[in-house]
Amino acid sequence: MFSARNLMVGAAAVAMAVGCASIRGTGSIAKTTRTGVIHTVNFAEHMTPLALEVQPGDEVRWVNQRSTPVTVEFLGNALAAVTCQTGFSSLLRRQKEATTIKPNESASLCFGKADTVTYNARMESAVAGGQIIEAGTIHVGQ
Repeated sequence: MFSARNLMVGAAAVAMAVGCASIRGTGSIAKTTRTGVIHTVNFAEHMTPLALEVQPGDEVRWVNQRSTPVTVEFLGNALAAVTCQTGFSSLLRRQKEATTIKPNESASLCFGKADTVTYNARMESAVAGGQIIEAGTIHVGQ
């Protein structure tokens, strides 16, 4: 049979394993913008703006003003140079290439080097089977 001591030791081991997995998954991604500049992409009837010009370290924030969820998904290896993020990580804080933003919520990323990244926004529709897909581009200057 299990004693109270064995149960406590087991619980502590599980907590330590989860904590270590969380630390290992975060890498060097910070949770704040590097420059203090925030660019906002809004989802209402459509996504606006479709294209952004930002500088390395600027934050790009996607805000869902719709009554249905929006999924933002990046193409290729677009998130390799991310320096900060909110909403683009898994339960174990591993970075994801896509995230679903609930109504009245947001997600954000900071891009750390000059590049052009593309993404798709999949906006659910209240109409059965309806979905709006719009492409976005972020040009990170030097």
